Amino acid sequence: MQEIKDLNAYRTSLKNKILDAAIKAFCTNGIRAVKMDDIASSLSISKRTLYEIYGDKESLLFSCIKKLHEDKQVYMRDFAKEHNTMEVVLEVYRLKVEELESVNYAFYQDIKLYPEVLNYIEQAHVNSHDLFLSFMQRGVKEGYFRKGVNYELIGKLFDAIGEYVTKEEVYIRYPHEELLTNLMLVPFRGFCTPKGIKMLDSVGKK
Repeated sequence: MQEIKDLNAYRTSLKNKILDAAIKAFCTNGIRAVKMDDIASSLSISKRTLYEIYGDKESLLFSCIKKLHEDKQVYMRDFAKEHNTMEVVLEVYRLKVEELESVNYAFYQDIKLYPEVLNYIEQAHVNSHDLFLSFMQRGVKEGYFRKGVNYELIGKLFDAIGEYVTKEEVYIRYPHEELLTNLMLVPFRGFCTPKGIKMLDSVGKK
């Protein structure tokens, strides 16, 4: 029995190490540039062992994207418990700038080649709709967002912006902070109260 527990613990630990190594490799080099051999070699394990745990590259990529998404959800849920809505907005902005600065552009281009992964990302986005509306209403109650705004429509507009940025690969043509300031913070400013605007303006003063 103990041997089985030890084996399961080892396998779980190895799965996590593989995911961490794969995420780093994919983000640094792009997806197509990374071979399963590269990941196995970086961990000093056989390719056979890697394929026993993750059947193919798309399965590994899917697990990486799922882990990144779930980790981000947990982090932001915990962050939101201790901070107001504007602080959450600014933290999302900071994390997005950090992501664009650390992830190879090829990663965003390559991921379009994996339909299962794209379906997961799309479904995760659809599932976040109610969470977005709830967050905006919290902002209204806290006095940072204006009353009387159609936040469901605002959500659709942000969706359209995101689709345009991805389709046209706008993130390649502009500095990251300039891009996110104009596509995220400027629209937010439009439905912020003076109290919310004051916090947004503090970004440029840091």
